[in-house]
Amino acid sequence: MEFDRKFLLLSLGEVLVVAAANLAVALILQVIVLAAYLGDRRGYPVFGAGAILFAAVLSISGTVALLVLAAALVCGYAALTAYDYRLARRAAGES
Repeated sequence: MEFDRKFLLLSLGEVLVVAAANLAVALILQVIVLAAYLGDRRGYPVFGAGAILFAAVLSISGTVALLVLAAALVCGYAALTAYDYRLARRAAGES
């Protein structure tokens, strides 16, 4: 098995993210760590802006933002599951 130094450095960067005491600092560190290892950075500015905006909202409102994010993710997952179910039924010939 070949030793991959890039994976090791990324893992060490993630340790820094997890060790951050403040969640807003951890989110900003996450953006920086990922920037160092992305090959295709076309969508990275949008991700970076979203992560920084989320960190700002989180630092202002506390854990309420995490609850809102969790609710939005659950609703999105439910919507995608329903859409996938409808596509599977349509492909099987049902309406």
